[in-house]
Parts: sequence; C-alpha cells; structure tokens
Amino acid sequence: MEIQLTDFENAAFTSFVVLLTRVILTFDLNLYIPISRVDANMQRAHSRNAAAKGKFFFRRHMAPLEEGDDGYCVKYSSMFARAANGENVSRTSSKNEDDEVDENGVSKQRRKAPFAPGSIEENSYEEMTMTEIMTGKGDYFPGLIPLVQAYLDYINCDSITRRRIDQYLDLIQKRATGQLVTPATWIRNFVRNHEDYQNDSVVSDEIAYDLMIACKKIGEGTLHVPELLGDLIVDPITTAGAWDVKLDSKRVQNDHLLDLLRRYSSRKAFSSEADSV
Repeated sequence: MEIQLTDFENAAFTSFVVLLTRVILTFDLNLYIPISRVDANMQRAHSRNAAAKGKFFFRRHMAPLEEGDDGYCVKYSSMFARAANGENVSRTSSKNEDDEVDENGVSKQRRKAPFAPGSIEENSYEEMTMTEIMTGKGDYFPGLIPLVQAYLDYINCDSITRRRIDQYLDLIQKRATGQLVTPATWIRNFVRNHEDYQNDSVVSDEIAYDLMIACKKIGEGTLHVPELLGDLIVDPITTAGAWDVKLDSKRVQNDHLLDLLRRYSSRKAFSSEADSV
C-alpha cells in the first residue's frame, strides 16, 4: 500500500487493514490463494488505473461451505448465500459445537467443510474487480467492506468511533469504484496538464517543484482536490498551540512517579477494567 497525501487517507487504510485482520480471525475466513496468483496480482497492480479497471485474483468462498460444493459448482449453499437470500441464518441453537476451535484456532466447521481438492484448487478463486472485492459479488462473496461493517456491529462499536470509521470506509469504497481517483492517477493528471509538460515523458524541475508544492498543500489541508478526496475537507495543519518538548532521561523521584501512576490508575477506564477482572 502506497503512502497517501493526507493523514486522513493514511488513517483510513491503516484502520481498514487492522479491522480486516480482526474480521478474518473472528469470522474464521479463508483468503488463501496460490502464491503464483499473488505474484500475478502484484504485476497487475502496476498497470495504469488498475484500481478502477483492473481485475485481480481473489478467493470465491471465504467462509466454510455448508453443502457439497467444491468451490466451482454453479449451485451451492454457504453461510453468506443464505444471508444474502434472506433465509434463516440460525439453523441451530446459539451454542453450536461447530464453532469450537482446536489447539490451532481452527473451527470444527472449517475442518469438516467441503473444499476444493488440490486437482481443482484453481476453482477456489476467480478474477474480480476492486469494486467486487470491496463491495461484493453475487450472493457468495459479500465483499470486504460489508464484512468490516458486520464486525463493527458484532463488537457493538460506539457511535463516535463508528462515524469516523464509516468515513474511512466511504473513502476506500469510492476509490475502489472509481468515484475518486487514486493519488497515482491524480499525480499523472497533474503532470500531463502542467503548462510546461511537452507530452514527451520528461518531468522537468519546474513540474516536479509545482507537484511537490501541491502535495504539500493537500497534506496540510490548504488545498482541496475534490477528485481525490470528494466532499472531505481536511482540517488545516498549523503550528498554533504546538511546542517543543525535549525527551528527558533524568531520573524521576519516587514520590513523583507514584503520583503520576496514581493519577492514571484512578481513571474510570482503568478502574472499570480492574473491577471486571
């Protein structure tokens, strides 16, 4: 993942990656594809406008299959398919022995579920656009963003955090669908539309300087680029209220240390956790 121009974008993608790891572990998902297809995805990602127009190999069935589908048949029944079709999701009681995990953290459902054998492992994955990977495809692949949203519901995410994460997910979704351009596309358009560019693939010092100034202004929030950030307004970054604090290595007195610890240990967040232990 390339570094973005603003703190908001970097926070969005970083938060999304962390949440996705929680989704994989909590929902017992399988995203494995052959390493050769991972290499192919890396090659395709370098193509121009790959995020909006490219296709990448991705696993078709992330959840354990419930009936005799080997990952390739047209007709299948899976947890995601039942949810998408409005069927009753709770076929058994809330306490299901299939949810129990072994010493490796793998559920019994994962162990006994049918899967694509080695001879037809290529049928367990297919080509998808970034829009399909992020928002879903058919009734068998729900998409990564809906899965993250489902996880946030599962953990009862507080409303303040949820509003911020929804902004992050909205940005990522618009980038995936092509509603917003990626930084690579924006940089390419900036160079091509610069008055000094001669359509000769030469980026002069003047063009490079103007590009860096524009990137700096975007990162500081003084330049708004709708095709890159949409309606998002980045708060300007200023030095107002900031000060330099040197890292001091001088030993602190014990009384001062105990006073600092007492101040934080008396916080409500810490005391409530201690009561629950």
